[in-house]
Amino acid sequence: MGVIISFAVDAAITGFILWLASKLTSVDLQFKETVIAVLAASVVAFVPIVGWLASIVILFYFLQKFSGAKVWPDLILMVIVSKFLSFLVFLMLRGLY
Repeated sequence: MGVIISFAVDAAITGFILWLASKLTSVDLQFKETVIAVLAASVVAFVPIVGWLASIVILFYFLQKFSGAKVWPDLILMVIVSKFLSFLVFLMLRGLY
């Protein structure tokens, strides 16, 4: 049960950071849509060997489906910004530890 809660919290935090990045890059996405995209990509990532690659494809598929934005440059820039924001959050949390 703890793994499921941890998985859900991680998806919500990652979804929030992705939603925040969408606001910074002017991509029209709702918080619920980013969480759905992250959950779908996370589930697919569990597939052995090809899961990591399939999860990237699934993430961009859902983001494009929900936003209607072009993959290049809009969504790729948004994901890069979200990874940068995640890195900053990690650094802040590590400093508090």
